[in-house]
Amino acid sequence: MTSSITSSMGITDALLPGDIGDQRKPHSLQQAAEQFENQFLRQMIKEMRQATEALAKDSPFDSKQQTMWRDFYDDQLSADLAATHSNGLAEMIVKQLSPPASPSESGQVGRSLPIEPKKTDKDR
Repeated sequence: MTSSITSSMGITDALLPGDIGDQRKPHSLQQAAEQFENQFLRQMIKEMRQATEALAKDSPFDSKQQTMWRDFYDDQLSADLAATHSNGLAEMIVKQLSPPASPSESGQVGRSLPIEPKKTDKDR
């Protein structure tokens, strides 16, 4: 059954264990880092909103509907900020968790610091 699903959807679209509906598990470090950045930004915005709620307790604009729409806006704002890589958190996670590149991949072939000879008492 799995082979018929993967053959009709292609290798890149194959379902993995834990994939539910349209929600797919991250298949790469980059995707996981972007999702983490999104969740981090969402939590940060949520905490910032809670800090300002103390000032708006008696506001006539404070209602359940307004709070619901504000939460929708905050979700979309955090997703947009994460998608544009506005704060660089995803890049730092990828850089930190990626395996170290070989010298040939990083362009360091043939580049080394010159070795200076040790100075002896005779040279001084």
